[in-house]
Amino acid sequence: MNRFSESSEIYGRASPLVPAGVSSNTRARSPHPLYFRQAEGAWAWDADGNRHLDIVMGNGAVLLGHGHEAVNSAVAEAVSHGLTCGLESARAVDAIESLLSAAAWPDMARFTNTGTEAVQHAMHIARYATGRTRIAKIEGSYHGWSDEVFVSVWIDPEKAGPVFDITPLPQFAGQRPDLVAETLVLPFNDTDTAAATIDKHGSEIAAIILEPTLIDVGFIPGRAAFLQSLRDAADRHGIVLVFDELLTGFNVAVGGAASLCGVKPDLALYGKSIANGYPIAAIAGREDLMRMTEPGKGPAFVGTFNGHAVSVAAAAAALPILAAGDVQKEMSKRGAQLKETFDSFAKKFGVPAQMVTGGSHIHWYFCEGEITDFRSATRTSAQAYRAFTGSLSDSYVLTLPNPLSHHAISLGHGDEACETLANAFESGLKAASNAP
Repeated sequence: MNRFSESSEIYGRASPLVPAGVSSNTRARSPHPLYFRQAEGAWAWDADGNRHLDIVMGNGAVLLGHGHEAVNSAVAEAVSHGLTCGLESARAVDAIESLLSAAAWPDMARFTNTGTEAVQHAMHIARYATGRTRIAKIEGSYHGWSDEVFVSVWIDPEKAGPVFDITPLPQFAGQRPDLVAETLVLPFNDTDTAAATIDKHGSEIAAIILEPTLIDVGFIPGRAAFLQSLRDAADRHGIVLVFDELLTGFNVAVGGAASLCGVKPDLALYGKSIANGYPIAAIAGREDLMRMTEPGKGPAFVGTFNGHAVSVAAAAAALPILAAGDVQKEMSKRGAQLKETFDSFAKKFGVPAQMVTGGSHIHWYFCEGEITDFRSATRTSAQAYRAFTGSLSDSYVLTLPNPLSHHAISLGHGDEACETLANAFESGLKAASNAP
């Protein structure tokens, strides 16, 4: 009996019309993707009516859980007013006020729609402010798919050269090789090497952009000393320091990773969880840099869907809840409990594995030794990971196929969800113990 016959039928309709049958390649699966019709809390129901435990949660965007009542009510009210795009509203100002108050350090902010757009705006501001063109980014740090930053993310480290002289590598075909080659790639958590590389090229660099916690290769916190060294190097050379907090902002702590490390960037990018899954992103930072985007002053800042009424209503509802700090504390508590369970089963089955957690984010590395950067993360066993996540999928737990990815829980992951996941860990680690 095919448990996913309706998804198979939908894929049959989609495949002649939609490449891979999906609108994002991360949702592609073999023999076909799953198609969903409903979600609530921690759960999602596919087209066949199967209930799945969601631990992808929109790549960490749905921090309050699917269908959160306060967000739903705000969205319904916004829809009833008939506003969508192209017009400003007071709710956008409400959301900006909440964002800036919670983040604490930025002076101003503006909304856009996606993280990739927010990154592009930050690069334009940095280039205009400095008169330079080069961008420095961290190996393994993901900032969307524009040519100059979709560089050296999920690549073969054997082709990347030594950490003191990393070769920038395009992520996929179709990128402009000149922009890729101009990008300066830095090692993560390597204070001396990163600082020396920046000092060597400081007069050419417009911006240093990084995830202060690497999340698109699992979960690797930046050491405070390393992040401070980037702040110091940026100050020495007049470089704009940009924190990509799209995945860390409000997920790991109120205000994001910047509030944990005590290092203030010049610009920061927020998104994902700030509207509990509705499409929105924001760029925030110093007033002098942000005001450069005002009409006639410098870089353009336009977009029909910027400040979309429905998305800002969701953000205005979600941000005060996130700013209180209770959500992050509860996520850290639940993550720690899940990690304890995972570790006990890994020991039981003799699997060299470690679970990493931070706020709502969780992930697993199937190797021993501390994970401090992209290259140490690549030591994880892809075979063990796929055996583990394959077993979870058989138990109707939604996971991502890439061993260097990330997962997340939410406020909607109550006792039943956490117990379901804990039970899946046992069968998953048993499967991993038999992996080649």
